[in-house]
Amino acid sequence: MRDGEPGDVRPLDDARALGALAHPDRSRLMDALAVHGPSTTSTLATTLGLATGSVSHHLKVLAEAGLVAPAPEAAADRRERRWKLVSRGMRWSPSRFRDDAAGEAAATAAQGVLLARDFERAREFLATAAEPWDEAGSSTHVWVRATPAELAELVGQMEELLLSWRRREIPDDGATRQTVRAVAMAFPSEP
Repeated sequence: MRDGEPGDVRPLDDARALGALAHPDRSRLMDALAVHGPSTTSTLATTLGLATGSVSHHLKVLAEAGLVAPAPEAAADRRERRWKLVSRGMRWSPSRFRDDAAGEAAATAAQGVLLARDFERAREFLATAAEPWDEAGSSTHVWVRATPAELAELVGQMEELLLSWRRREIPDDGATRQTVRAVAMAFPSEP
């Protein structure tokens, strides 16, 4: 099974798309589609513990923003409607919207939602991790010195490493694999 293809991370420069991502439930819907693939509204509602009507509304907003699309090729029959991600990964920076206050606010809000969710996931893992996952899971914190160009190179290398794992052929070896959230960030800061 191949998960992802080269070029599957697209830059987001549409404030409307970022505004759509700035809602926690929409962010969770995007994650569920990334992990489980094309899904029906009712399956997504059950998976995420949300009302079907709410999921339907959020999918409509995500579709209007160009983030999800109908997946008729994945439907079991013509009556079933499945949804899929338009792109498996996205990247953006509030700096792309410096001349657009609303766009910059949407980009910052979307990043805030993702950071809050990643923090929540990390706390859940720390509170519930059992062997062997407690030893395998990790958090690495490193201080480096870099120019803006060097930082961009570092970020590109981290992204490529993570994507190489997502794109790899998964061996048919009978081993149990769980979905793993891998997050990499690098930015100027002080202790």
